[in-house]
Amino acid sequence: MQIKGILLATLIFYLGALPPTKAQKGDTSHVFTLDQILTMANNNNSEILKSMADLKSARADNQQANAMYLPSVELSNTYYATTDPLNAFGFKLQQATVTQADFNPALLNDPGTINNFHTQIKVEQPLINVDAWMGKSAAAKKVKAMELKSEYTQAHIHFIIKQTYYALQLAKARKAVVKKALKASDAYLRIGEDNLEQGYMKEADLLAIKVRKLELDAEMKATENQEKSIQETLNFLIGRDINLPLEVTDSIEQVSFSLAGMDNVSNRADVLAMQYGMQARHMMKKSGAFSFAPRINAFGMYNMYDADFGGFDADSWMVGINLTWKLFNGGRNLGKFNKSKAEFIRSEIEYHEYLNKGNMELMQAKRDITVNQSQLLTYRTAVKQAQESLRIRTNRYKEGMERTSDLLMAEAKTAENELKHLNAIYNYNVSVFKYELLSSEANK
Repeated sequence: MQIKGILLATLIFYLGALPPTKAQKGDTSHVFTLDQILTMANNNNSEILKSMADLKSARADNQQANAMYLPSVELSNTYYATTDPLNAFGFKLQQATVTQADFNPALLNDPGTINNFHTQIKVEQPLINVDAWMGKSAAAKKVKAMELKSEYTQAHIHFIIKQTYYALQLAKARKAVVKKALKASDAYLRIGEDNLEQGYMKEADLLAIKVRKLELDAEMKATENQEKSIQETLNFLIGRDINLPLEVTDSIEQVSFSLAGMDNVSNRADVLAMQYGMQARHMMKKSGAFSFAPRINAFGMYNMYDADFGGFDADSWMVGINLTWKLFNGGRNLGKFNKSKAEFIRSEIEYHEYLNKGNMELMQAKRDITVNQSQLLTYRTAVKQAQESLRIRTNRYKEGMERTSDLLMAEAKTAENELKHLNAIYNYNVSVFKYELLSSEANK
């Protein structure tokens, strides 16, 4: 039983030890720092690229809304052929080809086929379109909202990448731990076989070592699968082929951080994006209300006429101002206004809900940092205590005053606390990254 306890304690030590990872030597083309990973994500991450496409789309909508201010210019050329007496005489007037003979009653009643080529340049200038002005303001607000949304999307992707990057560090370290445990298991198996031949070990104890070795083989496969999955995820996040090799360079260390004391997320990019979105809805509501107002537009036309294509023997011009007031169009304007009003009310509710939820998450993130920092200090102290205990037992063992099983149990306890300490560093770092995301402010 004592031998079995020694073996189990030593295996626990090898499983629990989690040393910091180091950059691989040799080919470094697939080895990346965190900054390199983040830069690649900015250029290749699908979510970031989609947010940039959405921003371009919003800017294009805003560009279309400029039509409410800028003139429109249209060039057209139309060919007519008619035997209609009224139009035939009118075409001759436009072409400035009317003669005294054209007033002959027989010719007026039966003019024959008259050709007319009409070239026109038409300019329209909006003057007063209040609903369109509100729509333009709404489009500008939407652009600002999409800019802020794109900014926060990038920050959120950076947070996910940091989590994954540090998770890959842990996976690689765990793989190294299992390798050490397998190496120790092989050594224990050789020692066990020798002891069995000499009669110092029972067959059951040797079988326990073999079972443990099989368990470690299975654990190694599971660990390799986990590492591969995290590598694929990180490759996916930075827009690389998921089958490409990827290694990380940095070791797991506590990140530097000082609590900023921020207790409100109202200046965060995603919250401001919702605020601008709400303002855009407000502008659309105003646009719906002003759709009942009249519209005033100016126009001007320059016309050229000829009986032959490409001819410009006669010309004329016309300018004017047009007032249009749709007093009733079947209730369409009223329905549009009621819809935009309901959408604005909904956007107000969503904004305040999102703001309150964001503040709640920020407070929780601050508490998580405090808890994880406390755990970090606890495990750091526990590691020092376990290392000191191990030093004392090692000295006593050298003098023959300590049992091997007690020494190995002390080593296992030290490794266990080191593992907890490293996990605490990871949890602390992730909580810091989350707080930095939730407490970030939009770029000015």
